[in-house]
Amino acid sequence: MEFKLAINGGEPVRTKPFPSWPTLNAADIEAFESIYQSGQWGVGGTKVPEFERQFAEFQGANYGVCVNSGTSALYIALKAAGVCPGHEVITTAYTFQATVVAILMTHAVPVFVDTAPDTFLLDAAKVETAITEKTKAILPVHIAGYPADMDALVAVARRHNLKVIEDCAQAHGAEWRGRGVGSWGDFGCFSFQSSKNLCAGEGGIILMNDKAAYERAWALHNCGRTPPDAEFGNIEPFGGNFRMTEWQAGLLLARLTRLEEETNYRHMNMRWLDGWLGEIPGIKVTPLDPRATRGGCHGYKAIFDSEEFEGISRETFLNAMRAEGIPMGYWYTTPMYRDAFLASNLFGQNLDYAEVHCPETEKLCQTGLSLGQNVLMGSEEDMEDIIKATIKVRRNVNQLK
Repeated sequence: MEFKLAINGGEPVRTKPFPSWPTLNAADIEAFESIYQSGQWGVGGTKVPEFERQFAEFQGANYGVCVNSGTSALYIALKAAGVCPGHEVITTAYTFQATVVAILMTHAVPVFVDTAPDTFLLDAAKVETAITEKTKAILPVHIAGYPADMDALVAVARRHNLKVIEDCAQAHGAEWRGRGVGSWGDFGCFSFQSSKNLCAGEGGIILMNDKAAYERAWALHNCGRTPPDAEFGNIEPFGGNFRMTEWQAGLLLARLTRLEEETNYRHMNMRWLDGWLGEIPGIKVTPLDPRATRGGCHGYKAIFDSEEFEGISRETFLNAMRAEGIPMGYWYTTPMYRDAFLASNLFGQNLDYAEVHCPETEKLCQTGLSLGQNVLMGSEEDMEDIIKATIKVRRNVNQLK
């Protein structure tokens, strides 16, 4: 049966909004009140070290260092890993620019490796061929909270004496073989920016298992000072002020108590969508690697096949879905090596990526689909509406030509 699509004036599948983000809870207000009354709003407070301890434990790491943003977390991790001017850092071209900016801030050179087919994630099989005598680190990104292949990436790094720095900005609660991401490499970097699954407006944290690495990162984030529990002495003579405030840490402590339940709920909805969307011709789901025991579920990702949708473009499909009340979009539309800021020579490195091509990444930039993490907080009825709308558009695709 044919139904008039909403984009052509028909009745939309849904008109009510999906859940808003962030969620609100009285415990958040109580956290602010206790910090206000304490008079300890920054250095010397108890909330930052307590959150460092709790979040490191939550992700399966030994130590944490809170900072003022996810970008700062990446920068400090790179510096603590010994990345210096002229070094090369292998990373993915399918990411947000902060991943690359952090590398450039160290005056190192980003080296882009393609994504594995249909995964949105760094292809560990291609990393080894990109290693040179200048390579210092590998920086995988767990896009949308889907863990990259940490077994293979760590193995490559160990063979070549390289550091692994995990970009976990979208991967709070994600697990690889039962242990949290951010605890597999030498450093794991998280963001607490407003859109993230654990958020405080801004903020970040660096996780690590090695005590010396912890002390170096701590000094780098706190003006070169030695941490109170130092064992190795003053191992980093300089640093900047990248500290987190007590306000952010207090809010994060309150929200951390809900993260486990919220992550499991999103994971359930992600699995449900995988099962149903995968039955619709033209929508290719990209399920978790079987070794990834839980997704961080910062969002949902899939791939659009224009041929299966009788030649309509991804943009046409998305406009039709949005008209039906489904806020579907995409992650990234430009590989990082084609981003304008890399051609601007802002860091004086004269980088030239004209000959760089990552075919799988370029394809994903044209075919990737996404749903936000707030959508994954929806009810069973909300998930059903996503399926209904997709089926409606697929069955009536002739109306879009």
